[in-house]
Amino acid sequence: MTFLLSMKLAWRSILGNKVRSFLTMLGVIIGVASVIALVSVGQGARLDIQRHLESLGSNVIEVHSQGWDVRFTPELVEDLKTRVTGVKYVMPVVGMGGNLKWRNSFIDTSAQGVTQDFIAIREFQLAGGRNLSEVDVRERRRVMVVGAAVRDQLFRGVNPVGQEVYFNNQRFTVVGVLEAKMPDQEYGIDRTIYLPYTTAQRLMGGNARIDSLNIKAAGAKEASQAALQLKRIFFKMYRRPDAAYVMSRDDMLKQVAEMNRVMTLMLGAIAGISLLVGGIGIMNIMLVSVTERTREIGIRKAVGAKNSQILGQFLIEAAILSGAGGIVGILVGAGASLLIRRFGPPTALSPFSIIVAFGFALLVGAASGVWPAAKAASLQPTDALR
Repeated sequence: MTFLLSMKLAWRSILGNKVRSFLTMLGVIIGVASVIALVSVGQGARLDIQRHLESLGSNVIEVHSQGWDVRFTPELVEDLKTRVTGVKYVMPVVGMGGNLKWRNSFIDTSAQGVTQDFIAIREFQLAGGRNLSEVDVRERRRVMVVGAAVRDQLFRGVNPVGQEVYFNNQRFTVVGVLEAKMPDQEYGIDRTIYLPYTTAQRLMGGNARIDSLNIKAAGAKEASQAALQLKRIFFKMYRRPDAAYVMSRDDMLKQVAEMNRVMTLMLGAIAGISLLVGGIGIMNIMLVSVTERTREIGIRKAVGAKNSQILGQFLIEAAILSGAGGIVGILVGAGASLLIRRFGPPTALSPFSIIVAFGFALLVGAASGVWPAAKAASLQPTDALR
């Protein structure tokens, strides 16, 4: 009964000063909302990058040239197929960007020069038409396979297969369309077109450099072993460890996870400062409240109220302020996260961050109320009633 009475008195005190109570809670609301919104941005970025990497295929190793003297050639590609154990495919990649035109419609897109193995390496599925062929690559044919977003944004309901398009003012024939891998994104892997790498080299002026190699291993264990073997091969070829950048998809995911963890902790710490400031605001207002209610405290103690009851009442007031601010902060933070996702980068609400933010808000509120509550409980009735 004592606890319920303390709750009733605490609510009465809070509702008796609505504006001041709201302003006191505002710091906690902003703090909790900031933690939830900022962490959701970090989590959204992590999931987005992870999905993008996973969409490029499993057990894939990427090799990038780290200098003009490091050259990837078709002969090297064939050599690696036999020298590296546990490898299923080795594919040269030539990257470029440009403008794709069909009739009177244009879109900007990225293009990759690849071989007929790109569907197996990237684990794509054809939605229509055919894949690139070995003959397309050998004869440098001007054909392309387009992503799902290119189909939707450029052709708008018309079957692209067999259509003639112009990429960087050069005529191509669309021979295939890919299934969407990331349908919720307007840009990205689904807005890419795929040409024979030999054709891409010609478009870029003669025998342009091969930017990178995509190598698919038979499994995760083979991918790790192949990555180490590739590093040794390129070190022997160029006598320096940084000649080629070799990284498996699993290594990339680990790096992304570590970077995101650091970023999330940093964002959480920044938002946590707002919670701390909110706690200081609660402490300040509770001290003011003790000063204003000195006579009330004196009367209660004169009629028999114990120190523990006075202490409990003010602690409950602080907890209610921080708890109510935390609940409103959760709603505001979730709304802000959805708003950011609607107009900006992807976000992902984290139940863990919500629990931590709310728990920290309660802890800060209770801690902030200890000093004012102890001050109120220590007042002597004779001093309080003067």
